[in-house]
Amino acid sequence: MSHPIVRRLSLALVALVAVLLVPTLMIAQDMPTIPHPLEGREACLACHETGSAGATQVPEDHAGRTDEMCTACHQPGPAVEEALPEEAPSEAVPLAIPHPLEGRENCLECHTSAEAAEVAEEGPPVIPHPLIGRENCLACHEEGIGGAAQIPEDHVGRPNDICQACHQPGQIPAAPTPTAEAEPIPTPIAYPRVEGVNTCADCHATLEDKHAEITDQWERSIHAERDVTCADCHGGDPSATDVNESMSPDAGYIGVPAKTEIPALCASCHADVSLMRQYDLPTDQYAKYNESIHGIRLAEGDLNVTTCFDCHGGHEILKANDPAASVYPANVPTLCAGCHSDTDLMAPYDIPTNQFDLYRQSVHGHALLDEQDLRAPNCATCHGTHGAAPPGFEEVANVCGSCHAATQDYYLKSPHSRSVDSGPKCVTCHGRYDVSKPSEDLYLGAEPRHCGACHAPDSVPGQLAQSLYDNIAGAAQAYEDAETAIQVAQGVGMLVSPMEARLREANTSLITARAAQHTLDLDTVTDRSADAHTIAEEVKASADAAVAESIFRRQAMVVAIAVIVLTIVALFLLKRELDRQLEADS
Repeated sequence: MSHPIVRRLSLALVALVAVLLVPTLMIAQDMPTIPHPLEGREACLACHETGSAGATQVPEDHAGRTDEMCTACHQPGPAVEEALPEEAPSEAVPLAIPHPLEGRENCLECHTSAEAAEVAEEGPPVIPHPLIGRENCLACHEEGIGGAAQIPEDHVGRPNDICQACHQPGQIPAAPTPTAEAEPIPTPIAYPRVEGVNTCADCHATLEDKHAEITDQWERSIHAERDVTCADCHGGDPSATDVNESMSPDAGYIGVPAKTEIPALCASCHADVSLMRQYDLPTDQYAKYNESIHGIRLAEGDLNVTTCFDCHGGHEILKANDPAASVYPANVPTLCAGCHSDTDLMAPYDIPTNQFDLYRQSVHGHALLDEQDLRAPNCATCHGTHGAAPPGFEEVANVCGSCHAATQDYYLKSPHSRSVDSGPKCVTCHGRYDVSKPSEDLYLGAEPRHCGACHAPDSVPGQLAQSLYDNIAGAAQAYEDAETAIQVAQGVGMLVSPMEARLREANTSLITARAAQHTLDLDTVTDRSADAHTIAEEVKASADAAVAESIFRRQAMVVAIAVIVLTIVALFLLKRELDRQLEADS
């Protein structure tokens, strides 16, 4: 390309830039400057789109422009760009925000009116109750249910996540107390190790009484299977043949460990992550035990409490999944009762001793002890194993909810769960140890655990209880009637598989209704009960029709047989008459 052409193109490009740039610069000269700092105000349209808080409203020809486009033309004015002098008067400093910003990013939600400013000055009402399980503010405050303050008219339409942007708990919980650093893992006993040699067991097996018994127990244990020998717990030299050498303190022999030292002795292996990882065993048992009521009392010198040795079988420690193990789920109630049913042992602690008897008669005890259903809870399921502690009243719903998750979800939506101080928990209606099989009869009467024990029949809660009973009991009765009708139809030889499949749908709706009753929401329970009732009646009608059809078939069969018999008799008489005539003719 020749130089004259390049020169001409360059001049044309410069002219084009000038044509485009000059008007822009001229317009920019007339653009209003931004009279405030930009930091923290990048969302220009939050104020200027509607003219909130006295801000200049954007003109009509600016409609559709974004926040980023605003600062492309409008720039801070000179007064804003200058930094404030160090000795700036206090009134020039913006007012500080007197509350946390987390969850309150939308300032205009509260600061758009004089009324809001007055509220902001006094502060919005504090929340006078815990927030856990009450995230749905509108469930109570929208209509003032249960005595809750009803939201004012100017708050209508605000969602739950806006409530806590202004309203905060009355008392901010104190910072948690720093916990002490975990104690180091106890050090295993040091002793001379020789693989495949255990003169301790060889010697004690030749002795009598408890010595031979201990050796026999150890040989059946998981410890013997994993080559955990006598010296690992008692020290000494398991390779020595002389009794004095094998039990020498120089060889690490400690003899029978003191009861207070047993948890740490076991933890010297069972709290070692590198050692227990290969067996997929937890390593926090020692820490949990130290925090349990057993561990706390042992540390205080109370030798009545249980230790690892007492619960796991002493020398005969079996795998937890071995039905013969003392800690096998079905054996745990008997294990705990060994101490907790002893009136003399429990007397100093003022602890009742009838828990096992109550549990034995409960729906849980019947399932675990009689039916060997390992899904049923035992003592450790609710109280914990190594960290055993009785659940407090406030914790009961969470403990029960670890198994009954769906029921817990429904309960947490109910007015009962929101009555923190005195509201009924699971054990209030179903019992603690003597958990009975749930029944709709709990809605009736004023006996303990029944609704009438707290609510008068003519009260609003009492009437609600009656309505819940009527719906669920009616559906349950319809289900039982349909089930009986199917059995009758099956007994007369009719095909009932389609009816049974349909009835399972009714059962699902009935189960849902019985779980949803914990919400105390009559509409939900009514809907699910009505579904179960309708399906059950449909199935019963089908079963009754099948039985009627069977009866008709049998009656028709009897008539047919009677006709056949009469025909045979008539043919027989006719033949005999013909035979007589033939004889007479011949």
